[in-house]
Amino acid sequence: MARIFPFRAYRYAANIDPVSVLTQPYDKITPEMQSRYAAASPFNLITIEKGLAQPSDSPSNNVYTRAAAAFESWIAKGVLVRDTEPSMYAYAQTYAVPGPPAANAAKRETRVGLIALGQLEDYSAGVIFRHEQTLSGPKADRLELLRHTRAHTGQLFMIYDDPSKRVDSILAQAAAAPPVTQLTDEFRVGHRLFRIDQPDQIAEIQRALASQKLVIADGHHRYETALAYRNERRAAA
Repeated sequence: MARIFPFRAYRYAANIDPVSVLTQPYDKITPEMQSRYAAASPFNLITIEKGLAQPSDSPSNNVYTRAAAAFESWIAKGVLVRDTEPSMYAYAQTYAVPGPPAANAAKRETRVGLIALGQLEDYSAGVIFRHEQTLSGPKADRLELLRHTRAHTGQLFMIYDDPSKRVDSILAQAAAAPPVTQLTDEFRVGHRLFRIDQPDQIAEIQRALASQKLVIADGHHRYETALAYRNERRAAA
């Protein structure tokens, strides 16, 4: 049984230019991109997601401790603002179709997904399924970041079956309203985020996915890091 929930997300305040604070996912960020993001804004997410290492780094002052300090500081300063009501989110990405430039120069597609909290399940429970093995290095890095920030700044990309399009219809309704965040990144991908905060819509999404199996399309390292952190906290308690 896949259990998902609304949550009160932290999002950048309305007066923050979203283009200046975006990053790509941590495993796609090259050193050049890392430096460029860091120079774009003092509030760029790179500070938390994949901070710049310094020659003077130590156990008490490093990319992970600085990430945690930045996260707490941005909340205190109002750079990051928490939504007042628990919500799910419709997320639309519009992108150029891969292929020969001459054939696809003007062809763009949009994919729409759902952002929500999900209950962690061991693979043995038969709810979450993987299709690739993971590496210890990335998991150690993400786990150390999670220990310090206690926040998820990246997402899992999961797929599910919805033949009657119950979830799709709610996402389409949400996308008919103005987005709460909208930007175009350096790869000309358009991003739009819409809040879903109506209790009846949230309940319908939960019912639609309750019987589903979820397959990790991308984010195996993030998922297994979350499992490891869950196990640590259980042991500590």
